[in-house]
Amino acid sequence: MRLPTKQLINKIEHLSKGLSPAQLTHFLDIIDAMTALAEDAAKVDLSGDNTPTPSVPQPSSAIH
Repeated sequence: MRLPTKQLINKIEHLSKGLSPAQLTHFLDIIDAMTALAEDAAKVDLSGDNTPTPSVPQPSSAIH
């Protein structure tokens, strides 16, 4: 479910009013972590060409 920014802020404010200071601290830590995850996810390359290319061993110049 995706909420418009204003509605999301209102819901967060409403929820946080009933929290103790310790709970509010934990809640804000979770919000910060989720923000970091969303920022990291935005950087993910979804082009489909993210398969690592295998390294090919170089032939040895030594004669056996």
